[in-house]
Amino acid sequence: MKKNFIYAAAVSVVMAMLSILAVAQDSRAVSAAGSLYVISANAGGVNYVEGKVAVAQKSGKSGNLLKGDNIEVGDKVTTGTNGKAEILLNPGSYIRLAENSGFEFNNTSLDDLQVKLTAGSAMFEVITDNDFKFVVQTPTNRFNIIQSGVYRVDVASDGSGKIEVWKGKAEVGTGNTTIIKGGRQATVNNGQVMVEKFKRDDKESLAAWSKNRAKELAKVNSRLERNSLRSTLLSSFNNNGWNLYNSYGLWVFDPFSRNHCFLPFGYGWSSPYGFDFGRDLWYFRLPQTIYNQPPPYYRSPPNMVNNDNGRTDNQQQRNRRTSPPFENIQKDLGRDHPVDRSSESDIAPSPRSNPSPRISPPVFSPGDDTRSSPPSISPGERKGKPSDN
Repeated sequence: MKKNFIYAAAVSVVMAMLSILAVAQDSRAVSAAGSLYVISANAGGVNYVEGKVAVAQKSGKSGNLLKGDNIEVGDKVTTGTNGKAEILLNPGSYIRLAENSGFEFNNTSLDDLQVKLTAGSAMFEVITDNDFKFVVQTPTNRFNIIQSGVYRVDVASDGSGKIEVWKGKAEVGTGNTTIIKGGRQATVNNGQVMVEKFKRDDKESLAAWSKNRAKELAKVNSRLERNSLRSTLLSSFNNNGWNLYNSYGLWVFDPFSRNHCFLPFGYGWSSPYGFDFGRDLWYFRLPQTIYNQPPPYYRSPPNMVNNDNGRTDNQQQRNRRTSPPFENIQKDLGRDHPVDRSSESDIAPSPRSNPSPRISPPVFSPGDDTRSSPPSISPGERKGKPSDN
């Protein structure tokens, strides 16, 4: 009896230790400080895996891809006959791989993101504009995504590529590029680009899954809790984890759904699929100095080829930014108008008062009684959302 008791006690201790180690190894676990959330502005996080998905790391190690892993430049991801994977790109953008597909990063820099689809098919949900380059390569082609939207890219057995622009706008090729607008597809063979209309098939398995994921993640965003996430945002900002100039928002890991969702810097945004984001940076009432931070100073990256002016193109682009890049998208939504900045306070005011941030007050979702109505904008000020065509 005594031996059995000792054995049972030892097993219990071992199991408890293993559980503690498992939690400790999960980078998304609740922190010791009590924060419910983990935030990031990086590309490469694996947000969803279904079926058989393999990864061959640049270090030479191979194995199964797991949710919570991080993909780096040089790692190669392949899905099996029943495999699917969702991988985070720059904040607000995702790649969703279909079965029998291959993917890798050529560059994970948020202002020059380059991904390569080596085989199969993928849906891309993208938030971007001219401030952040977004390139999708196939073995023989190059597609530049130049507008927020939804895209599908397919790679044929000979390596040639096809892009379908469900919403947005893309460029094909280098040099003499061809513009592909919403509702059109481009097939590239031997350098020849053929553009034609196509019919969206929302019921096709990859398309339906991608749209459902977008809907689910928008709901995750709408459930983010103000007080806990506010503390995490402040802590990360004070540790130089993010600023308003290096992306359009942040990835937030929600421990309840165990998903990363997008937290936009802009207000009144919706996903490229059209699902509203119930939470944005303005909802968390951060110190006014964050909303009005000046452009950061950038040092020239070492060992980079300079142009004729002695500076890299990315460096020139960064130094030209006099306002946060998300404001460009905000203007496209028709919700940017002049405000009085003469009475700024240290803490961002409640949405029910009259805030004086860098740009106009937050626009809040209907039904949320903690938020105010959208500011009135005359017809001449309203630009509306960008057209697909």
